[in-house]
Amino acid sequence: MKDVLGYAGKKVVITGAASGMGAAAAELLVELGAEVHALDIADVKAPVHRVVKVDMKDKASIDAAVQALPAEIDVLFNCAGVPHPPFPPVDTVMINFVGLRHLTDALIPRIRSGGSIASIASTAGMAWKSNLERVGQFLDLGGFEAAEAWLVDSPDLKADAYGFSKQCIIVYTQRLAGELAKRGIRINCISPSPTESAFMTQLTTEIPEDAIKLFHPPIGRSAEPVEMARALVLLGTDLAGFISGVNVPVDYGYCAEVLMGRRDNLLGIT
Repeated sequence: MKDVLGYAGKKVVITGAASGMGAAAAELLVELGAEVHALDIADVKAPVHRVVKVDMKDKASIDAAVQALPAEIDVLFNCAGVPHPPFPPVDTVMINFVGLRHLTDALIPRIRSGGSIASIASTAGMAWKSNLERVGQFLDLGGFEAAEAWLVDSPDLKADAYGFSKQCIIVYTQRLAGELAKRGIRINCISPSPTESAFMTQLTTEIPEDAIKLFHPPIGRSAEPVEMARALVLLGTDLAGFISGVNVPVDYGYCAEVLMGRRDNLLGIT
C-alpha cells in the first residue's frame, strides 16, 4: 500500500490556507499529491493547484468562491479563523462559523461518497455541552442573514465570541454526522491547544502571554502549526475511513488533565 494516506490525485478544498495551521495543512496536502484548491482573503504561498480569494464573513464572496471550485471534491478542510480580541465579536463568529457553515453546506452536494470534511475548532470551545441549548438555538436559525442578525442583537456576545464560534463548529459537526453517513461522507473536527501562528500573535496584542500560558498542555509549550495540520490531515485520510462525528482535542493531554482534576478547569470543559 504505497499511498497509505490516500490523497494522491484527490481534489481537496481548504480555507485559511494563507497562514498558520491552514498553510501548514496546504503544504502537506500538496506534498501528498492532492489537487489543492485554497481559499483565503490573504495571499497563499503554498504551491497549490488554484487560489480563490474569499471573505468568509461575506455571503456573496463565499458564493462566488463556490462557483470557482470543482464540480466534485473529495475532502473539505475548514481552517479559516480569527481571534476575538482583536477582531470584533460579530466578525469573529461570522468568519469562524457562519461562513464556514455556508461554504460547507454549499459544497456537501459535491463531495463524493467516501469523502470527508474536517474543521478546526478549539479547546476554547470545549464547554459546548454546558451551552448546548444556546448553540442549538443559533444553529437552528439556519440562514446566513438570520445568523448575522442574531449576532448583532446579542449583547452578551463579546464576552466569549471566539469560544462560542468554536462551540458552534463542534456541535455542527456532531449534528451532521448521521445525515452525512447515509451518503458515505465523514465529518470531524479538531480542538487545538494554543499554537504558534499569526493568529496567536494577533491574540497576544490583547491578552497577556502569561494568561495564554495557563492553557498550555503539560508538555509546557505551544504547538507548532504543522503539528495541528498533521492531525487535521490525518482525519481526512483513508486511514480514518470509519471515524465520523468526532471532536478530537489535539492538546497533548490538556483536556485529560482538566477532566482528571489535575488542573483548573478555566475553559469550563465538561
